[in-house]
Amino acid sequence: MSTSLLLVGVPVVLAAVAAVITARLSRTRSGPQRRFWTFIAPASLAWGLATTTSQLPAVGDPAGGVTSTVLGLVVLGTILAWPTLAISGIAMLTGPYQTRGSVVRDVLDILLLVLAGLTALWTFVLAPVWGDGPSGLAGWLVVVIIVLAIDVPLTGFHALLRSPERERGVRLAAAGLGVVCLGDISSARSYFVDGQGTDAMSGALWGLGWALVLVGAWLQRGRPQLPPDSRGLSGDAVQTAAAAIVTVTATVFGLVRSGGTSDPVSFWLSTSVLFFVVCRTLLELRRTTRLQRHLERKVEQRTRALADSHRRFAALVAHGSDLVIVVDAEERLDYANPGAARLLGVDPGSTFGRPAADHLHDEDGAASSVDVLRSMVVTGTEHLEVRLALRHADGHRVDVDAVVTNLLHDPDVRGMVINARDVSDALRLERELSRQAFSDSLTGLPNRALFRDRLEQALRSRASRGPVKVMYLDLDGFKAVNDTLGHDAGDELLVAVAQRLVAALRAGDTVARLGGDEFAVLLDEGIELEEAKDLAQRLCDVLRRPFDVRGAEVRVGTSVGLASSRTAGRSAEELMRAADTAMYGAKAAGKGTYAIYSPLMLEALEARVKLEADLRRAVEQHQFRVVYQPLVDIGTGSVNGVEALVRWHHPERGLIGPVDFIPLAESTGLIGAIGEYVLREACQQVAGWRSTVPGAENLRVSVNLSAQQLEDPGLLSLVTQVLQETGLPATSLVLEITEGVLVNHHEAALSTLNALRAMGVRLAIDDFGTGYSSLSYLHRLPVDILKIDKSFVDRLSDNGDLSLVDAIVSMATTLGLATVAEGIEHEHQRTALQIQGCDTGQGYHFSPPVSAELVPELVVAALTSPSAAQPLERTGEPSTASVEG
Repeated sequence: MSTSLLLVGVPVVLAAVAAVITARLSRTRSGPQRRFWTFIAPASLAWGLATTTSQLPAVGDPAGGVTSTVLGLVVLGTILAWPTLAISGIAMLTGPYQTRGSVVRDVLDILLLVLAGLTALWTFVLAPVWGDGPSGLAGWLVVVIIVLAIDVPLTGFHALLRSPERERGVRLAAAGLGVVCLGDISSARSYFVDGQGTDAMSGALWGLGWALVLVGAWLQRGRPQLPPDSRGLSGDAVQTAAAAIVTVTATVFGLVRSGGTSDPVSFWLSTSVLFFVVCRTLLELRRTTRLQRHLERKVEQRTRALADSHRRFAALVAHGSDLVIVVDAEERLDYANPGAARLLGVDPGSTFGRPAADHLHDEDGAASSVDVLRSMVVTGTEHLEVRLALRHADGHRVDVDAVVTNLLHDPDVRGMVINARDVSDALRLERELSRQAFSDSLTGLPNRALFRDRLEQALRSRASRGPVKVMYLDLDGFKAVNDTLGHDAGDELLVAVAQRLVAALRAGDTVARLGGDEFAVLLDEGIELEEAKDLAQRLCDVLRRPFDVRGAEVRVGTSVGLASSRTAGRSAEELMRAADTAMYGAKAAGKGTYAIYSPLMLEALEARVKLEADLRRAVEQHQFRVVYQPLVDIGTGSVNGVEALVRWHHPERGLIGPVDFIPLAESTGLIGAIGEYVLREACQQVAGWRSTVPGAENLRVSVNLSAQQLEDPGLLSLVTQVLQETGLPATSLVLEITEGVLVNHHEAALSTLNALRAMGVRLAIDDFGTGYSSLSYLHRLPVDILKIDKSFVDRLSDNGDLSLVDAIVSMATTLGLATVAEGIEHEHQRTALQIQGCDTGQGYHFSPPVSAELVPELVVAALTSPSAAQPLERTGEPSTASVEG
């Protein structure tokens, strides 16, 4: 094998392999890389074909005839095609152009590089041979080939500077193509200048170039494609400087070599480079000027936006209802916004330099507001949310919720910034509601919550000083008074009973109304058992005397249960349960007397066990029924909803109200099954009415939830399933929860309540105002409706106390909550509630709870009622408190 064949054969084989590999690689790439490898594959094939055919003897043989001519055209075509394809592939790497200016800049950069390269090539290689320039067709063909060949490495240099591609294989392949083109230039020079075939330099450059292409392609196989680097490399200054330096160097070298004279080719090449350098510089200057103007506009816009933002926030601070003050390091006021005039009654300008203590209140003996600020400085606290007491100019106290931010180290502030909001009215309302929450609104006695709290305190404080004694009282014959004289007479009787109890007890004893006609007494410390027995008997005697109720003589009695922590247990629940058990023992003994709890009292326990067994049987045999009390629009009289109430149809005892079995159901865990039955039955019934009864198209249903149901993790899926099965819209279901459940199970219930609210189910707080009535939890819970307790409604009369109901309705309006008033029994109550803005009401004034069969008649009757004030026709259950509950 000749040396010439070896120098050509190895690179041709490498080019052929590169064509196959790059063609397959292009199908696995995307974007600029795919286009790059797609051009390189035919470029490799064209180079191999051109190099192979150029070595055939028939090429250039005048005696070869048509064959020689055809082969010559193939060689010429492939020689011109391969660098063209290579240049196109490398150009793909520069990425998409954003503007026409970027296209012009790239074209100028490539022209500069090509012209500078031709200047150097002409000066150092071709000028010594050709002198004043090429001659003949062959000479100009060499020029074309050299121009195309030199374009490849120079375009590659430009692409490597500008390309965002990060792949080493791509850059290596582009460099390899440039090396191949340098071999072409060396081969052309050897052939046309020296008259020789392929020289060693050409073969070496070809082999090295195609080896680089193969290595670059091989590195890409089987690897994931990296995303382009969005930053890229500009390289504008590098390319322009390189072109200028190369041109100047070549021109100076040519002038020195020729003795100060320049040949035409060198002159025009260097002149062209100079021209394009000037054009490129002017273009860059124009781009820089436009960029500077763009940045100046951006800065101006941002400055205006910051100024507008500053004016906006200054206006918010100046005109906001909150107070903003700054206290400096010397505890003097450095700034006060106009909120000081509204909140403190002082001119903001007059506060500058005054001691902060002049406006901070401290009448409770606790750590003063100034101490709060000092402690933040000492501890280095940067942010604190605290309730402060401020002093108004007229001396009265102003309670605020404040956010204090320590900006003493901020050179722009150098003070403690206090943002304060007046909560005085809200606190007064909360205190009033708390007072009402711990006292019985009818009798003024402590209620169950306060009594339990005092009992627990007594059990803790007297643990080592003797037993705690409790009495549990239940009136005998009170239900008959309600049935015959009405609830108003019953309430008047309860007030009189409370007064007699207070008068009969000692100063240290605590009497409370637990609800209904039940009372409890916490006996003072030190009372002996015999004294307690005498007191129990005295209470029975006192309440046995007749009462004057509305001009009628009313006689009731009381059954008293007495329990001691010595025998009943050390917890409040155990002690109350024991007293309750003893009270039922007194009733079983004939009423109007007292009984002392003993562990031997099995009668009550047996009764409870029997009732529990009956309740379990009732769940299995579906002995429960659902009745419905209409929810009436107070203004129009239309029925916009019903509350579902459960009744137990006992086979022996008859109708049993929820107050007699719901507590037992909760304690035995049966409340879940009962609650599911009520929910499913009520939703199914109301869904049917909405589609069949005129006026019931938007009817909603309210269902009560117990604490155990709310804690059940399956509650959410149960509600979802029932709504899907019955077809009732989620927005037509209202779930009612008492305040005690919300407070005692707040954290556990919050996620469930939020999930129900997200479904569209509405949530209501039942008997609002009788529990804790804390504004703090009301703000955080997803509540839609407040149900005003009957005890508040009962206080409404023509000249009655409207303040608390008005406060609740106003608070609900502020929070965006609807209101429902319970236990409306008189027209004047309805009228007063309408005037105060209450939305909906329920009670015997409109209708008692009725069976499902009667609800459609009530809905239709409400549509045709001549007046909104007219009560619905009263057909249904008897008017008793136990049934209505």
